Amino acid sequence: MKRVMVNVPASPNETTDRFEAFFREHYSSLWRYVARRVPQSKADDVVSASFIVAWEKYSTVESPSIAWLIRIASFEIANVRRKQGRERRSSIYVVHEEIAAPTRDDFDGSGVRSAMASLSESDQEILRLVVWDELSRDDVAQVLDLSTNAVNVRYHRALQKLERSIVVPHHIYPLKETPDGK
Repeated sequence: MKRVMVNVPASPNETTDRFEAFFREHYSSLWRYVARRVPQSKADDVVSASFIVAWEKYSTVESPSIAWLIRIASFEIANVRRKQGRERRSSIYVVHEEIAAPTRDDFDGSGVRSAMASLSESDQEILRLVVWDELSRDDVAQVLDLSTNAVNVRYHRALQKLERSIVVPHHIYPLKETPDGK
């Protein structure tokens, strides 16, 4: 949904000042969002491209928000993925960055990572937006172009699927024995 300002346009300096404040407020959140979805070496480029598009559209949007910015970034991420796909198909070597190995700890997150990987891409995305990116359900609805009710239903279902998929190693949380020893 595109909202166009109908009041008197702001002066160029006022628009620049407001955008600079918007940039400062949302840069780190957007960077974290992007870095979880593209190789680290591409994150800065995607964030930069997203803010360029945001700047070009800033004066036409009634109330720019992090949800609006993430939606812009999602299109930039899709562009990066399409470009990588074309490069792979044309046999150009693409470097995949490794995720750092977890530190030696009782809980290494492998069960959660495995459970997340078993979910559909849309279920993963809605969980990431709500839990990791800490967006409100209204903001998620704006990012995904859904109603808030649809977001609530999809989030609840995705969370249930995730819970059913998590396998916790027994050495961390041993199974309780029943009183009869079984």
